[in-house]
Amino acid sequence: MRKQFIFDPQKETATAYLTRMSPILGALRNDGASVANQQLVSSIGSEEQKEIENEMCKAFEKTICTETRRVIKMTPGRLDDYEDDYKNELRIDILKEIHKFNNPAYLEGTQTYSIDAFVRARTRGVTKKIIGMKRERKEYQMKRESHVKKIMAALHMENGSTVFKVEDIFKNQHLANDSMELSMDQIWDVMAAMEDASYLEDLTDYEANYKEKKFDSVEQQEIIKEFMKDMSAYPEYEMYIYRQSLRLRLDETTNKEIACDRRLIDMCKAAPEACDKVIYERIVIERPKSGIAPNSEFEEYVSTTYIETTYRRIDRNIRSAFVKKSFDETDMLAILNHLINM
Repeated sequence: MRKQFIFDPQKETATAYLTRMSPILGALRNDGASVANQQLVSSIGSEEQKEIENEMCKAFEKTICTETRRVIKMTPGRLDDYEDDYKNELRIDILKEIHKFNNPAYLEGTQTYSIDAFVRARTRGVTKKIIGMKRERKEYQMKRESHVKKIMAALHMENGSTVFKVEDIFKNQHLANDSMELSMDQIWDVMAAMEDASYLEDLTDYEANYKEKKFDSVEQQEIIKEFMKDMSAYPEYEMYIYRQSLRLRLDETTNKEIACDRRLIDMCKAAPEACDKVIYERIVIERPKSGIAPNSEFEEYVSTTYIETTYRRIDRNIRSAFVKKSFDETDMLAILNHLINM
């Protein structure tokens, strides 16, 4: 494989590498998009293409490990023995669509995405697959079980039910908010398979999903809309820092990744009141073995101190606003969920 296709974290970030390589791989996979250097694409054979795909996967590896640990941490005791399986399934899922990462052919407008967001978008499907693997269940069985659990969670939220009859599930299928309709016999089969009480450990997850559905209600959307009007007082780059900080705190990572975010750097540089927060650092690169004289490059990033103080200030103000407006837990979760997924 040619050197220009190799990922070298000493020379470029994983995001920059993947953004550079995805249009090339997309063209190799015949996605119909054009690339600037067609001659380069046509010179790449099938073996080199496989090597490129493997090299691009390496750039995702750190985030794959982080996301796997996050999911396992959120499901204590349930997926501990499946960490390697989870990573492998996540790698396979990413490999299928790796050519879409920040590829202009697949982006809407000028917005680009972080590696975290690209990987996290695929964890839900992988989690379901691994749980099915653990229980030796087929995909259609998992979908039916999911349908029934959603109804159970909704009934539990509405009236505190903990004992469910087949008739109750059958009559309240609309509460699942999906397109599935099961017969009473099919529901009986699902509930019989759940007699080992393993469904109880998942019920809280489905309660959370049911609450999330309520975020889409007209009343909830109005609350979010009104609250976001207050947030417009903050400059775009400060809100970007806050949203990215919320996401990264889910992974227990640091501010360093935000500091090197190209989009944030550009926003700060364009704002007179924030341009002094961008730090330029001179790095000397020596190549003693090559005989080439050392040269220097400049690296730029946003001050991590500024990122932390901005996050804390906005977070303090938002939590104070929650108290003043007497928001309940569902309202607060809805707003934070909206901010994280913007």
